[in-house]
Amino acid sequence: MIKNGFFIAFISFCFTTGYAQKNENTQLEKPLKELIIELEKQYDVRFSYDSSLIESFTGTSFLTGKSLSEKLTSLSRQTNLLFEIISKRYIVVKKKKVTKNHKICGFIINKKTKDPIVFASVLLNKTQKGTITDSNGYFELKNISSNQIILLHFLGYQTKKIPAFSFFNSGCLTIFLEEDNVELEEVLISDYLTQGISKKNNGAIQVSPRKLGILPGLTEPDVLLSLQLLPGVQSPGENASGLYIRGGSPDQNLVLFDGIKMYQSGHFFGLISSFNPYVTQKISFFRGGTSAKYGDRIGGVLDISSGDDIPEFQTGFGINMTHADAYIKTPLFNNKVGFVFSARRSITDFVKTITYQKFSESVFQNTKILEGLIDEPNRLSDVNNNFYFKDYNLKIIASITNKDKITLSNLFNKNELNYAAKNQKFREVVEDDIAIENSGNRINWNRIWNSSWSQNLDFHSSEYQLNYFGKRNRTRNNMNDNSEENFTVQNHVNDFGLNYNLSYNISGNTSFSGGYQYSNNSIFYRFENSFAQPNNKLLNKQNTANNTHALYAEYKYLKDKNLHLIFGLRTNYFSSVEQWYIEPRFFLLNKVSDQISIKFSGEIKNQAVSQILEYRNNGIGLENNIWAIANNEIPVLESQQITGGILFRKNGWNLDVDLYFKKIKGLTLMTDNIINGNLLYVSGDSDTKGMDFLLKKRFGNYRSWISYTLSNTNYKYKQLNLNEAFSGTYDIPHSLVWSHTYVLNRFEFSLGLKVRSGIPYTKALGTELDNNNRKRIVYGKINNQRVPRYQRIDFSSTYKFKFSKKSKTQGKIGVSFINMLNTKNILDRKYELKVVNSLGGIEEEKLIETDKISIGFTPNIVFRVTF
Repeated sequence: MIKNGFFIAFISFCFTTGYAQKNENTQLEKPLKELIIELEKQYDVRFSYDSSLIESFTGTSFLTGKSLSEKLTSLSRQTNLLFEIISKRYIVVKKKKVTKNHKICGFIINKKTKDPIVFASVLLNKTQKGTITDSNGYFELKNISSNQIILLHFLGYQTKKIPAFSFFNSGCLTIFLEEDNVELEEVLISDYLTQGISKKNNGAIQVSPRKLGILPGLTEPDVLLSLQLLPGVQSPGENASGLYIRGGSPDQNLVLFDGIKMYQSGHFFGLISSFNPYVTQKISFFRGGTSAKYGDRIGGVLDISSGDDIPEFQTGFGINMTHADAYIKTPLFNNKVGFVFSARRSITDFVKTITYQKFSESVFQNTKILEGLIDEPNRLSDVNNNFYFKDYNLKIIASITNKDKITLSNLFNKNELNYAAKNQKFREVVEDDIAIENSGNRINWNRIWNSSWSQNLDFHSSEYQLNYFGKRNRTRNNMNDNSEENFTVQNHVNDFGLNYNLSYNISGNTSFSGGYQYSNNSIFYRFENSFAQPNNKLLNKQNTANNTHALYAEYKYLKDKNLHLIFGLRTNYFSSVEQWYIEPRFFLLNKVSDQISIKFSGEIKNQAVSQILEYRNNGIGLENNIWAIANNEIPVLESQQITGGILFRKNGWNLDVDLYFKKIKGLTLMTDNIINGNLLYVSGDSDTKGMDFLLKKRFGNYRSWISYTLSNTNYKYKQLNLNEAFSGTYDIPHSLVWSHTYVLNRFEFSLGLKVRSGIPYTKALGTELDNNNRKRIVYGKINNQRVPRYQRIDFSSTYKFKFSKKSKTQGKIGVSFINMLNTKNILDRKYELKVVNSLGGIEEEKLIETDKISIGFTPNIVFRVTF
């Protein structure tokens, strides 16, 4: 019967088979030389041997009461050496004659769950010969020599090394592999949602993509989409990168990849994560209660690492209906240096798949671009549409000494769209060029001075560039109404900094850490609209800069693994406003019984670099969030969050409940049409009250979990809505995700239901003429209406296989269906004035209600090969 270990087996096919460590059955306690010395003292004998012969062997300590002969026989079985008694006093240690043509077999079992591990690699050391385990965890090898070493490996587990002779005369061994959890002693719940997602004692959710079980609608482990199954995490626009965490917005989240700050984390205008999961080793995600070492942002923290250890050799490639990728991990120079590289590129500019078409309909809806994509020749002509994205990651890990390690990281991702078309019906020519890039570098030095002291120093840089150019040429019946409108939007961010951290382990349960962080941010923003009025024609802010100096300290106390206490304090100085800010942090987890734990956290955070929403007409309307630095007009963001909750675990049931309150000050809008048409920065506050609820249960090969969020977010701006509070732009009072996974032989299936409240919108009441005799929209109370309820069902399935019984090359095929019932959900509702032809060919400007519709039924197929 196949158990839940199959979840990890399917994911492991995306990675390369590797090498191993020690078996539990041969986990030996003492070097052979020490055991020989013990025997010499106990029995007054002398051993004669070559030191090089025995130096690599170990053996178990002897039980009292056994004779010398019995102990020598035991050592011979454990080491495959010959212990020949020459006389009563002298014993000679020799090599045994190598024997061949042995057959060995065994069962590989998960030590924790006692489930068989399927598709585990069983290899002969320093050869290409090997096999993999079947559905019962069973394997067998033939033609084995007595001097060979058997390596047992499965991704996500500690690898093991077993001498072949250990199998002789023992039948089929049962071998237990332990899960290779980083900082295993800090893991609170090992399978928080599914395999590969765990909850740690410090409140972090940890995701290991290489071990991640299948999730609804995903055939590959997308880093950001996986987090949206957690309570308290929303994506109102169905984006991967648009994570709204407990009432906050995406720009308020700190996203780090190998220590590099990310200002853009999505492809295809946010639908796909820009992080390659096949080189991502660990993701630490915080919704609250974050460590004092994390600054710069007031929201959640997403700390992504591709690993800092020398990797084993792995390589693979894959392709789906939007992009292709390849990666390689390899050790170099006798395992002193590690090299990791991955690259992805869209295939959308070569092949227009149905997945690309569905993604495009979602992203480009209500724009001229969609009309060109769906090919309406009666409306558009001379259409030129070219869109692509790409990314790569490079990392070099060098073990300089046993105490010093240096890593160098580099990343780059880019999205580019070039579009042009003519609309014969409305006699309009449009052009749109958008390029979005995010790149970064980091060099990190880690030194372990001794068992108590360690330090870490890194230099890092990030660069973000948004460049948009748009053009609209309109020809009307009356030549005086002809117009030409040009748009230019540029937003560039340069970020450079250094971090120094010093850690001291006071005792086995107490530690202290602290450090200094410096960052320099310079932001360039330019907006130009040739059709706008002179008073807001150009906003050009260059050389806007901020230097941040931060000092932090943190104390951790762990008592009997039942009490986990963290106190932290951080101070920031922002040069753009010339002020210091103090940020206390606190986290408590207390296990009050075997089944129940309580938790509490509190934190204050500040943010000087954030995005402001620009409601001015900037052409295509795809990117209207602008990075800016706090100054006299734009306040520093401040967040205060308090969280309390309870954990309950019994008989495979997991219940996790959080209650929280979060207040944000300094939210900023930039607009020229809400009040009187002049450029205006409008600042306000928000408060969020909520509850996050998660219930999970596993029944054999079937696993199910429900995550539910109950929350309420209100905004308040003095200049808006008569100074009355109103629902937040993306306030979602109710959100429920119900997911199911099932394993059947080599197949994995996943089905998920998402149901949530619709977001608020401001209803248009009609139009009126402004002071320039131009028509403008008149709105009612802000966000006092909601779009209908959102619901969607997603499905995915994968099948793993090998190309031959003896081949190490493995493959995976998978299929997913997003919104498999093709439900028409309204994501957002807006109003605009459009020129339309009425009866008689008269052109007039009318108020149009425009809905943004969710992505429709979208299939995807994936094929991967791992060597």
